[in-house]
Amino acid sequence: MRILYLFLWVAFQYSFRLYFRKIRSINPSNYFFGRTIFVSNHQGSFMDPLLVASLRIPIVFFMTRSDVFNKFTRPFLWAAHMLPIYRQRDGVDTKVKNAKIFKKTNVVLSGKRNILIFGEGFTDDRIQRRLHPIKKGPARIGFSALEYVDWKKDIYLQGIGVNYTDFNLRRSDVLIAAGERIKLNDFRTDYEDNPAKTIAEVTRILETDMRSLVTDVHDPEWADVHEDIMMFTRKGMHPTCFDDHFTLEQRWKYSISLANWINGLSEQDLEKRMELVNRIRSYKKKLETLKLSENERFLTENNNWNIIKILIRIILLVPFSILGALHAGWITLLIKKWVERSFKRPVFWGSTKKVIAIFIVLIINLPLLFILPYYLPWSFLSNCIFSSVYFLALGLFAQSFLLLLSDINYLNRFLFVKTIDLNQINSEHSILLKKIKEDFPVA
Repeated sequence: MRILYLFLWVAFQYSFRLYFRKIRSINPSNYFFGRTIFVSNHQGSFMDPLLVASLRIPIVFFMTRSDVFNKFTRPFLWAAHMLPIYRQRDGVDTKVKNAKIFKKTNVVLSGKRNILIFGEGFTDDRIQRRLHPIKKGPARIGFSALEYVDWKKDIYLQGIGVNYTDFNLRRSDVLIAAGERIKLNDFRTDYEDNPAKTIAEVTRILETDMRSLVTDVHDPEWADVHEDIMMFTRKGMHPTCFDDHFTLEQRWKYSISLANWINGLSEQDLEKRMELVNRIRSYKKKLETLKLSENERFLTENNNWNIIKILIRIILLVPFSILGALHAGWITLLIKKWVERSFKRPVFWGSTKKVIAIFIVLIINLPLLFILPYYLPWSFLSNCIFSSVYFLALGLFAQSFLLLLSDINYLNRFLFVKTIDLNQINSEHSILLKKIKEDFPVA
């Protein structure tokens, strides 16, 4: 394990547990070394490799789009276990270029290391709960490595499904599900007889398994309807509208079952439900006109804002928030402003902010470790221990600052929503929810 990889693994272990409200892992891989090619969906851009690598045990080498490699970035990407992969859209001879990369992946896999590759090959501009076709590259890498070791070592493919509620929203949830490992050695006879056909068949098996690990609404238009139904029923993976009595795993399974049910509808069945879909869209526009979110409407209707709890938390957070503002808060806000202005695709925002903030906050505050021990009133050893603990707590202080800002905004929203007459919109919600349960029995 290279030093930069180790540092990032520790740093993101810490930061992701602050960033996400809940993290759940299904079928975790409890080994460091395993000669496994992990093939993940690619919903959250830069967030995906950071998350999968840091929150799971296996040490991985990342297959990364080639255009981010240049003479300046290459040493850092190498130190972070990244290897380039060439795509047809890069405008190069992918067969020749990737043949050189396969030589490196052969060595990695033969040495009992693992590889992480994103099988869809690209990321949508916004979160959509669907899986694009899986490329054949992972299977090619696996069989190439088997030929390299003369089929004497076991090499596996395994699907990974990353399921966010919203990767750009702080205190959202994420569930990482792993499928069953596919032992490529079992396909030796078929591969030696017809390599192309076997690679296609293995890719099909892998893709079928991956579709059971993520919410996969085949039609993009109905992916938005799927999201709206989860918003109304409060059972699935919607980022803000959910019933916390359901576990994250239950919400994930509900999201998948709802998607599968929608996928099974015929064109005629879908057409029959378009009237309801249009009514839902009209309802959402009314919410926008009122400058109201569905969750705020729900909290008000059910008198569930818990303002006393929020006020108590604000009081308790103030001293830690001040420290957070001094050490990290102002930096975080500046980074947020710069990233959202500079990056046109929101899919990059959350991960980019996180990576930049970790390095800048670390660099700016690193002198504390060397200065504080000489100014604190205890013994030098005690001073060093306190300084180290204080430095490690900077993430918690920053979290307190951001949570305080969120709570203050929450109070302001409460005061605003209290001025709105919600009787009509509540009545419409009730009618629509009843209609959803009739038209979508699985809901």
